[in-house]
Amino acid sequence: MDSAPIIPTKDPNDRNSPIVKIDKYRLSIPGGTPLSVHLLPSNKCLCVLWSRIGGLHQNSMATPSPSTSNDSSDFEKICTICGRPAFVRYYGAVACGPCKMFFRRMVIEKLTYKCKKIKICYITEPKPLKCKSCRFKRCVEVGMKLPPTNCTVLELKNRKDDELVRLFGFLKIRDDQRMETYMNFYTTQNPSLEDILDGVKPVKMDVERSMITPVEWSFTAILSVINHFRSFDFIEQLESRDKKLIFQFNTFKSNILCGAVRACKEHREKMVTPSGHDIFPDILVTKFNASAELLNRICCQVVARLMELKVTDEEFVLLNIIFFCNSADAHSDKAKSILAARQRFYVSALFKYCQLTYQNNAPSRLNELLSVYHIVQKNASEMQYIGIMIHGFIPNFPIRKLVSDTYMLKWFDK
Repeated sequence: MDSAPIIPTKDPNDRNSPIVKIDKYRLSIPGGTPLSVHLLPSNKCLCVLWSRIGGLHQNSMATPSPSTSNDSSDFEKICTICGRPAFVRYYGAVACGPCKMFFRRMVIEKLTYKCKKIKICYITEPKPLKCKSCRFKRCVEVGMKLPPTNCTVLELKNRKDDELVRLFGFLKIRDDQRMETYMNFYTTQNPSLEDILDGVKPVKMDVERSMITPVEWSFTAILSVINHFRSFDFIEQLESRDKKLIFQFNTFKSNILCGAVRACKEHREKMVTPSGHDIFPDILVTKFNASAELLNRICCQVVARLMELKVTDEEFVLLNIIFFCNSADAHSDKAKSILAARQRFYVSALFKYCQLTYQNNAPSRLNELLSVYHIVQKNASEMQYIGIMIHGFIPNFPIRKLVSDTYMLKWFDK
């Protein structure tokens, strides 16, 4: 497995916490080693998940009932933490009411304190304890432990859920940057895929932009997808040949998925350019008698499936990178291993999201989401066929090099 990227994040529950680092490779494929990344769920969602593993108590958050008279004689009549009078066993130890509430609050709110002395204030200092650090340490030493009730299970689970929340935040920021490039970047330069990947001559944004045609929108869309995935560390681990192959093989498919998701968000039934124009030129119908119904179906089929499944933003950002990690037959064994490892990681994250969101329906939901790839692949093949037709019948059609490279049109010339 390739080395894991580290995302600097900050604990949202601690205003004074330093930046911590989350290793994104702590997930594994379903059925493998335990997953350590979770999505922040609702109470209901997590309670169902907990009940499935037999750990959810049906009682409320009420504190445990006092011990029976049979063991009351064993009570020390004083709190084992602070020395106050105590007649009830709370959370596994004889404790007073204030210490019970103190311990519960420390665990649920995940509070931390530092001892200003030698960390044994419960021995050296007079009672009751004022040092919160030593007071909590004493609670743990005497055996206090919260039962897995609804609220406490949720809070304890959320310590791991934060990792998946951060992962989604990371992927959404990257996708927002992709969308920003697509909507606002314009250039008259005509770089090839090799030019973009080599980065020798950066593509510069033009200050003035004319009326953007569907052909130019397709260039900007492809450029935004390439820049989006270039920023992931696993791409840098690929050799130059393998890197070029992955973008030739998967950029166009990713562009289709992104375009279909944008159509869903805009409440459109088919993919169009941001300016609202059809993505195919009118000449296909007027000069080559291409079926308007066929072209419309091609623009609608992925959108229709995404609408049917009601794909969420979280599912989309994961599917996009899962699909992009599919390797080509021509890839080297090393590249296939790198891509497969990263793909397993993101599939695991998607499965965990499905578990926490759809509970018992998680496996079927995962299969439905992954099956979208077959529709995208079919859609890409049909669009490539149309691209080949345009390329063959209109040699001077103003298609950009980058679009031609990712459509793989040059492969058909050989």
